[in-house]
Amino acid sequence: MKINRYKSPIKKLLIDGWYFLDNKKNWRKATVPGCIHTDLLEHQMIEDPFYGENEASIQWIHELDWNYRLIFTIEGEISFKENIILCFDGIDTFADVFLNDEKIIAANNMFHPWKASIKNQIKSGTNEIMVKFRSPTKEVEDTVDSLECKLPAENDRAGKTSPFVRKAPYHYGWDWGPCFITSGIWKNVYILAYDFWHVENLSITTIYCSEDKAKLNLELLINSEIRKEVTVNISEVKSKTNITITRDIQVGKNKLIKKIEICKPKLWWPRGHGEQNLYKFNVLVKSESCTQTISREIGIRHVVIDRPIDARGQGFEIHVNGYPIYSKGANWIPADSFTTRIKATKYQKLIDDACNANMNTLRVWGGGIYEPDIFYELCDKKGIMIWQDFMFACSMYPSHSQFLHSIKKEVSYQINRLKSYACIILWCGNNEVASGWLKWGWREILPQSVWDDYKKIFHDIIPFICNQYDKSRFYWPSSPGHSLSIPNEDQIYGRGDNHYWGVWHEGKSVEAYSENIGRFMSEYGMQSLPNIVTIDNFVEKKYQTIDSDILKAHQKASLGIENLINYTKQYYRMNNDFRSNIILTQLFQAEAIKFAVEAHRRSMPYCMGTLYWQFNDCWPGISWSSIDYSGFWKAIHYYARNFFRPILLSFYDQKDYIEVHVVNDMHKSLFARLELTSHKFDGDTIFQESLNVKIKPFSSSMIERIKKTTLVGNNDHSKIYTRATISSEDKLLAFNDIFLEKPKFRDIKKPKYDYKLIINNDRYFLVISAVSFIHQLCLSSGNIKGIFSENYINMIPGQVVQIEFKPDHNIEDLVEPLAFKIDTLYELMY
Repeated sequence: MKINRYKSPIKKLLIDGWYFLDNKKNWRKATVPGCIHTDLLEHQMIEDPFYGENEASIQWIHELDWNYRLIFTIEGEISFKENIILCFDGIDTFADVFLNDEKIIAANNMFHPWKASIKNQIKSGTNEIMVKFRSPTKEVEDTVDSLECKLPAENDRAGKTSPFVRKAPYHYGWDWGPCFITSGIWKNVYILAYDFWHVENLSITTIYCSEDKAKLNLELLINSEIRKEVTVNISEVKSKTNITITRDIQVGKNKLIKKIEICKPKLWWPRGHGEQNLYKFNVLVKSESCTQTISREIGIRHVVIDRPIDARGQGFEIHVNGYPIYSKGANWIPADSFTTRIKATKYQKLIDDACNANMNTLRVWGGGIYEPDIFYELCDKKGIMIWQDFMFACSMYPSHSQFLHSIKKEVSYQINRLKSYACIILWCGNNEVASGWLKWGWREILPQSVWDDYKKIFHDIIPFICNQYDKSRFYWPSSPGHSLSIPNEDQIYGRGDNHYWGVWHEGKSVEAYSENIGRFMSEYGMQSLPNIVTIDNFVEKKYQTIDSDILKAHQKASLGIENLINYTKQYYRMNNDFRSNIILTQLFQAEAIKFAVEAHRRSMPYCMGTLYWQFNDCWPGISWSSIDYSGFWKAIHYYARNFFRPILLSFYDQKDYIEVHVVNDMHKSLFARLELTSHKFDGDTIFQESLNVKIKPFSSSMIERIKKTTLVGNNDHSKIYTRATISSEDKLLAFNDIFLEKPKFRDIKKPKYDYKLIINNDRYFLVISAVSFIHQLCLSSGNIKGIFSENYINMIPGQVVQIEFKPDHNIEDLVEPLAFKIDTLYELMY
């Protein structure tokens, strides 16, 4: 058989056939990508790490070394290639890699690939790869012990070793997650075989764009073993781009740059502001002996972080294509403690959940991982802007040469991998590291050299690399932060971005949110319990009590579940029914964050972003998330669907007056009608007003200021609520309700209502008819995951609503109304 040696590069995946050596010295089948915890679990050598109090019983895993091996064969074309490279896209974390007993890789960072040329080591026929992992904690113990002072790592529950390891910080524990310090091959392994050159990377970024023209910068990185002339064809169908160029490449890495112009581009917009237009570029690289095709889908947009100086400080505004965009969303953490279990379908579901709650922004928080390409691809397609942290959080870090070299390699790789994504709005150096030094007492006990190391990493090295590889994006050294320069004080309200934790950590009331508003609120939050079905998955019914040891084991916040209960009791009557108390914690969380978001949005354009903590969970725990680990929406996520609408109606209680505000995120004006009505719980209307209003584009305005006595008269405040709606062209744009008493003081009676389930062409509708006042209609779907078109709503007597339930998957046997459970605030509190 004649072998054509000069063809395209060959990529051979090596993910099947791996084995690991267990702690009893037996070789067992392994899953790659994967990690030692999931492999041990698969072989039933450990119990489910998420169940009960099992977390504590498996901490021995990270203290051991683990070996993985693969026996594979090489035949055919690969054997004849001039260059054969063994590639690991991700090794977690300290490991030596051997091929046929020869060491070829010494890995120490999970955040960038590891590669080695194996042309001289590989054999025709059978070969063996051995990966010898070393304990991540023991690897650096001597270094930690040798230091005069320990570097702080606020959430590290494994001897404060995490600052010395370039590994996901949350693996060491956090105040919402467990301590599972993994080891393993966590991304793909493959052989790349080529003859004389191959394309390593393609990136396309926007230099300039307007409605008339876009200028793009295409960068092609080619690794070559020879000097050669190559022909490059760049094509894109929508823009009718078809460009052919020739270039000479040299031995080594070659960066080929081509400026591309597109007339009348269809721009990419954040969700709610326009279409998410994408262009797919195909690049064909060809020499006389080899060809390679690579493609990249991009959105064309221009992003600026505008920081105007004004009388109240300095703003922090995201501008896209020349327009200021109000940022609405949450903070994203890794969606599993064991990241290799996060499938594309889960990413799809979670990003859809963000869209369904009218979010346009997620902050990829710096204590997790750089998410895989599928995450950013989905955000590009859905219009979700990404605030991208580098993976440093709540710790100080060393600056010895090996560690700095590792950081440089990591940051360079991630910027080049991610910079083509339209969704990424800015790079941020770290999460709360500057605050730790300036506010948490670190500088009082640590030498100045530790702060000098901080400056070196976050004010010298990382911004230099950002400017080197991605001049198009803004770099922000630390969140929260108020300056590009090295700070000498913690966050300043009125400049930069802010994390506000007076509510929760300091025990302040919810009303404090309206008194602590910054220019961009990038963190604040309130806890709640997860869905009862999620709790069923880790604790038996007999142990399901608020004060159970198992529940406490799944509560990692230092103030504990007691803090959550105390907050919830300020608003609600809690009883002895566990399920009811779960929902009440969720309702309090929802009300607290609603209050905060409305305060932030009313303050637009002074405040130009609100990202609550947190969006999702990595395990079934008690946390600040709005979607629990199983994927169930908490009450806050249903609330978010309303308080993140493009048009927001917001009540603001000002002692004797109630202000009614309208916020418009959109850059267009609207003529609308405001309806303001006060009802007694028995259905009587005691006040009604209609106003025609013109809503200015991108504005926040008070459109009504009315005395409380006008709204309620001499009636008992505990029996009345006021509803505001705003409509345009018979379309409801926004609504909101206000009560003048906290829930536990409201005179709520047991509600009467009728309901029926309608199934129509595999669509499921609950029709609810209120006979009496219904306060907080709460719908749940048991074990069936899905979302309701409306939930946690109030209904007046005579009102009828039709609510659609959209299951995550097809349901064949859902025919009985009893599959759904209906609660109201009355049943939950009494």
